This record gives sequence, structure tokens and C-alpha cells, in this order.
Amino acid sequence: MATATPTKKAPAKKAAAKAESNAFEAAGDFAENAQEYFSEFLTNMTDAAEDMREQAEDLTADVRARFETQQKLAADVNAELVDAAKSEVSEAVQFASDLTAAKTFTDAMEIQQAYWSNLFQTRVARTQDLTSKSVDAAKEAFAPLKTDFTGTFDTSAFEKMFRFPAKA
Repeated sequence: MATATPTKKAPAKKAAAKAESNAFEAAGDFAENAQEYFSEFLTNMTDAAEDMREQAEDLTADVRARFETQQKLAADVNAELVDAAKSEVSEAVQFASDLTAAKTFTDAMEIQQAYWSNLFQTRVARTQDLTSKSVDAAKEAFAPLKTDFTGTFDTSAFEKMFRFPAKA
């Protein structure tokens, strides 16, 4: 009966089996790490999306408040213009009535001078007031938005998901 002589194939099989086992462990570790990174990535992206949603709501509220302010300012200016028009028409009717009641040419000239002087002064005052209100409205309309989006999207979510060696 012949006895089996040990060959070099047995250690090679053990090494191959060990390498195969190490490969499966490495693949398992990679899958676990990938799942952990992906989960962390999704959490960070969800948090960033929530921050962006909150900031978008703040921006919407800020824009809505600006529009309401603009609407109120425009309504105030329009109301003043209507009042000014009513006042000027009333004064013009009174002027025409006073002019027709004038007894002399001098009286007519004084009535005209008083009317035109009053009209000029009133219009200058209204123009200054409307200019001031228009400047305030323009300042409000073109003021910078209060919401800052510079820090909204945190890139650390990508850095955690895709870990690259640090640059020296």
C-alpha cells in the first residue's frame, strides 16, 4: 500500500481559502461602510433640505411683507393724489366764481395772483411730500433681503459620503 506523501498543494489551498475569506470580509466591510456612509449622507442631505425649506419660507414671508408694504404705500399715495385732485378742482371752481364776481380789473388781477400763488405753493408742498413717500417706498422695495442662503447647503455631507485623502 502506498502512503500519501505531503505535497505543496495543501498550504496553497489554505492560502487561497484565507485570501478568499479575507476578500469576503473586505467586501462585507465595504458594504457596511458604504451603507453607513450612504445613511449619513441621506441624513445630512435631509437636514440641508429642511434648512433650505425653512429659509425659503422665511424668504417668502419677507417678500410677502414687502409686497404688502408696497401695496399700502401705493394706496396712500393714490389716496393723496385723489384728495389733491379734489382740492384743486374745488379751488379752481372757487377761483372761477371769485373771478366772475370781481368788480375791477385790479380785483381780478389780485384774485388771479392769489390763486396761482396758492396753487404753486400747494403743488410744491405736495410734490415734496410725494417725493419723500416715493423715496421711502423705493428704499423698502430695493432693500436687501434678510434671508442669507450662503450657508444653507453644507458640503460636508458630500465629504462624508465620498471620503478622499486630504490634500497637503
